[in-house]
Amino acid sequence: MQHFRDADDATRYMLCADVTATSNLLHGRHGFMKFPFLPTYAAEVLLTVTGLFCLASSLFTAKCIGFIALAASLQPLIKVSTGLFLGVRYSYAYLWYFEPRFKMAYGTYLLLTRHQRMCLHLAGSVGTPLAFACGYIAFYEYSLLALLCLVGTLGTAAMQVAAFVARLYGVTRVGPFSLSHLTTPAMLAEEMLQGRRVTGRGILE
Repeated sequence: MQHFRDADDATRYMLCADVTATSNLLHGRHGFMKFPFLPTYAAEVLLTVTGLFCLASSLFTAKCIGFIALAASLQPLIKVSTGLFLGVRYSYAYLWYFEPRFKMAYGTYLLLTRHQRMCLHLAGSVGTPLAFACGYIAFYEYSLLALLCLVGTLGTAAMQVAAFVARLYGVTRVGPFSLSHLTTPAMLAEEMLQGRRVTGRGILE
């Protein structure tokens, strides 16, 4: 893929569809359950909006439902929406063990500049801490729950930073899993490392 990244714009646009098809074929070997992109994305939007409305409710049960909905949907929604804004297209959604994810049309991702890709992964790192922060505000009157949400905010933010730093310092795997597949901040670090390697060869994007 490095040759694709280093190619001129015309070549990259010409090869975009082939790169995406190859990426989808390789990803399909994992056998994850697939879903159409648009309905799944619409469901994420609906879940996030519902979560925000429920968190704003005065009913304790509604707040709990809202927090769960927001914690489940906000991070992927922010990342995918940022990707769409930047020009990334998505082939399908899939179930990664128990977590729903969205498969990028990889050729369109590689058409982004390195700074755009870094922006995408940065946007994908803030959703979960932000969801816990919203929970902290919503449960402010319930001291124990507010404290748990505050711990969740700080804890998930620390996990994101730890993954970022770990990848910068050469950690690539956590047990059987690739660190970059586990969490978006690792992909941000990967793009930064790639930028350093490219700059070292005298190729600036």
